[in-house]
Amino acid sequence: MNNAVSQSIAAAQPTSDYEEQAQSAVAAARLRPRAYALGLVCLLLNQFWLIEVELVRWSLFTNVVPFCNAIFTLAALLLLNGLAARFLPARRPLLTRAELLCVFLMTCIGSALGAQQMMQLLVAALVYPARYAGNGNHWKETFVPYLPHWAMVTDPTSVSNFYVGNSSFYRPENFRPWLIPILFWCSFTLVLLWTMLCVNTLLRRRWTASERLSYPTVFLPIEMTSGPAFWQNRLLWLGFAFAGGVTLWNGFAYLFPSLPMVPIRRQQIQDALFPNPPWNGIGSLQTSFYFFAIGIAFLMPQDLSFSLWCFYLLYKLELVFVTAMGWGDIATSGAGFGNQPPYDSGQAFGAYVAVFVMTLWAMRAYLKDVWRTAFGRGPKPLDDSAEPMRYRMALLGSLFGVLVLSAFCMALGMTAWVAVAFFLLYFVLAVMITRIRAEFGFPVHDLHNVGPMNPLLAAFGPRALGPRTLAAFSQTFWFNRTYFPNPMPHQLEGMKLADVSGARQRDFVKAMLLAGLVGAVGAFWTYLHTIYQRGAGTAHVEFWPLTFPLDNYKRVHSWFTLQTTPNPQSLQAAVGGFVFALMLGGLRQRFAWFPFHPLAYAVANSWGMTQLWMPILIGSLCKIVILRSGGLSLYRRAVPFFLGLILGEMIVGGLWTLYGIQAGVRAYDFWP
Repeated sequence: MNNAVSQSIAAAQPTSDYEEQAQSAVAAARLRPRAYALGLVCLLLNQFWLIEVELVRWSLFTNVVPFCNAIFTLAALLLLNGLAARFLPARRPLLTRAELLCVFLMTCIGSALGAQQMMQLLVAALVYPARYAGNGNHWKETFVPYLPHWAMVTDPTSVSNFYVGNSSFYRPENFRPWLIPILFWCSFTLVLLWTMLCVNTLLRRRWTASERLSYPTVFLPIEMTSGPAFWQNRLLWLGFAFAGGVTLWNGFAYLFPSLPMVPIRRQQIQDALFPNPPWNGIGSLQTSFYFFAIGIAFLMPQDLSFSLWCFYLLYKLELVFVTAMGWGDIATSGAGFGNQPPYDSGQAFGAYVAVFVMTLWAMRAYLKDVWRTAFGRGPKPLDDSAEPMRYRMALLGSLFGVLVLSAFCMALGMTAWVAVAFFLLYFVLAVMITRIRAEFGFPVHDLHNVGPMNPLLAAFGPRALGPRTLAAFSQTFWFNRTYFPNPMPHQLEGMKLADVSGARQRDFVKAMLLAGLVGAVGAFWTYLHTIYQRGAGTAHVEFWPLTFPLDNYKRVHSWFTLQTTPNPQSLQAAVGGFVFALMLGGLRQRFAWFPFHPLAYAVANSWGMTQLWMPILIGSLCKIVILRSGGLSLYRRAVPFFLGLILGEMIVGGLWTLYGIQAGVRAYDFWP
């Protein structure tokens, strides 16, 4: 595969075979306890920061990677580390490069768990039926009797104070009803993270050392910790000044409306450009000029960034074609995915499954070696001594994790076969999200309406699955509504960071497990600490603690009350997406010049592409022009400028949110 990024960031890629990597890992120094301690402190501080920006305000830091707050934290630590080396008597940094990257990783894991689209959704959903069931919505006659009330909060006093506020989580009547739900859901989360870690261990060597995937979304923290040369580059500061200057100006324009705003953020243009049919069927069409997305697109492999915006435009033409044919108003009664042409969520799911199948097929020889290393007799084909864990542990841990997660959901009410199928489908999607990040670094992966319950509902229909299973589906909403902050890609990127910094993989695994434990508990603590003061039903927080749980339970209620059937049309679209993605993958294997990637087809209909198609196009065109005019050497010289764009927008954007928190006002949001 043509991959200019892999060449341009060769210093961040493994350059030797596996045995040499293993020797390097053995020789690496262990992380000191100070790194773990500082990582936990930064993790909790960032979770409080996320509560302020994503619950109290509307800055969606964790909808895009790299997380703005994590980059800001790393930059602050680098500054403090430099000051320590300059002014403290020891005249040396407090943290090594590996320790800095470890703190960054722990911050990312904690932020993923504490994100609005992760455990914040869980906390909001656990109390919602106790507050709103019975207000003319007939929920008490449909799904509420089947909910696992022992895993939720139903105490009237605690629930009332949750929504009204002006109270404290630390009052016994408030926190006691939360003890069992917190214990159950934190245990569930730890098993989920453990299973992801086991699967990532099986993927790491193949994707990092053999395929040499480029990991564009962690290239910035890798370069930030590479040494003084990065920070002395003039093009870096030029890019920083440009993006940071515009973000600074827009922050003042937000506070003082008499100042003109530079139009960087998204703006709807479809009504002005396409007011008449069939072109008005194009749906939401937005322009935006996010600097961070332009920078990430510049780092992406060229054929993949081209595929992204090309398939997005083809998807829009597909919507126009559906309108022109008069199919836009056709709707079926089917459940799962969407029930209107062109059944794009079904197409996307089929494409993800196809890429997963192709990935396993390409890895078949490697996976055989993994199996023989774990369970075979005689000489082992692979040395797994320096892996994050032994392959036997990874294989057994993956199986154990899926079974225990299934048992958790059976306790919630799912039937056994549905629970197992649910998590098998979930990990297919999680692996594909991880592949997206590792291979071409697309910064937003939402996967709306593609989660594992959708193919089950489409195939069997709600009635066949049973009321207890349907009610249990509502309890999985928090980690399947979207996949913006899914932790699995961060884990694999953490293994990449360990490689780059020369740290022991197992030291980073300890950091990830510790971050998972503290991050899960911290997500509950930071949310409940804030919400019992402000009130989830008041104007002191954003609307989503009421809106998102309502959407979840309204959907469950519809499964009980409407004559919802299986959805063969969406399944047919999924089969079509599967076949088309296989065809694209086959053409890429046969013809080296073929530019279209099946994963780009899978994400074409996503919310992320709607927001970022224009920056992806700009970054891609900039890369094409630079490579054709000056070749690889000019491209390498230009990379710091585009890294500066990412850094400038995120650092200054982060500062504006901190100002808003300190001043108690709503400040400028650079995204979305």
